[in-house]
Amino acid sequence: MQKTVFLFCSGIDDVLLGSTQVAGIQIQMGFWSKAFSEQGWKVYSFSNHGTNQSINDIEFIRESSSRLLSLLHLRILLELCDCWKAVIRQKPDLVINRGASRSLFFLECLCRIKKVKLVQFGASDTDFIPKQEIMAGNSLNRKLYQGALKRIKHFVSQNTKQHDALQKYYDKESIILPNIWIPANQVVKHKNYDALWIANLRPLKRAEWFVNLAKNLPQNKCAIVGGTLSKEYYDQIKQMASEVNNLSFLGAKSFAEVNYLLAESRLLVCTSEFEGFPNTFLQAWACDVPVVSTVNPNDCITEFGLGKVVENESQLRLAVYELLNTDELYARCQENIRNYFAAHHDANLAYQKVMKLIEE
Repeated sequence: MQKTVFLFCSGIDDVLLGSTQVAGIQIQMGFWSKAFSEQGWKVYSFSNHGTNQSINDIEFIRESSSRLLSLLHLRILLELCDCWKAVIRQKPDLVINRGASRSLFFLECLCRIKKVKLVQFGASDTDFIPKQEIMAGNSLNRKLYQGALKRIKHFVSQNTKQHDALQKYYDKESIILPNIWIPANQVVKHKNYDALWIANLRPLKRAEWFVNLAKNLPQNKCAIVGGTLSKEYYDQIKQMASEVNNLSFLGAKSFAEVNYLLAESRLLVCTSEFEGFPNTFLQAWACDVPVVSTVNPNDCITEFGLGKVVENESQLRLAVYELLNTDELYARCQENIRNYFAAHHDANLAYQKVMKLIEE
């Protein structure tokens, strides 16, 4: 009998249809949907487009919506309805949730009642640190989410920070799985950009560091790719970028477009305060592009020589300059990337580890 998995998120269909407004969770859940499908599972997820549809062997269920309930600040009832759809109506063998949200409380309750296995994936490094979770709403929402974490049995962390936080604050064990990757062929004959910055624009991403970097490296061509999470911040960075001759502000791009941009770039730059395991790193490494970053998930950049890790803007400028102007160092990073990537982000290997986790 065919097994069924429900990926509890909305927006995988946006990734598949080429939307420019997608987040890392949706990209990774899209990869997981393909990994499960290739292993013979029936895959379900949510769509926020108001219709049920099938795309690439994934069955998309319409996400609940009601303008009236939203106006009455009762969206929590819609979330409860979606949890019911995912667990009671679809009757899956496995449910996977990723990231912090109050919906996890209802999801966990229903999975426990119906004896459905639930795996919680960490997304941000703050997901398992009480009071630091990135989520909307008041303290009650956090308490609901935290209450669910206390009862869940199966966890997947992206890196050692998430693993250690989960153990420290919730006394829970997890397996560590960096983000997975299913490669797509990219054919690029030349490099258009020396350094590329990619993220949905909000203050914690510190895009102004990259603007300053471009100012200080006028001989190098740089570009910013970013969607609107904070309109005020988006407009601020766009204005700053317009004043730098060698810096292009490209706005939001689809997942496929970002893949192509990275293939035609020499470096990816990350200036975030914190991350989980950025999909953009995997996109870069899939194209043999080194990363210069303020975050170092699982210490992999330094341990495997995949680029450079920096702590401030001065170090950022020096690291980018050195990589762009030292051919031997750059070539060595590319060789390291090829060796590392195949060994650590294989989707099939990650799938097998999740299967072992839920069988314990």
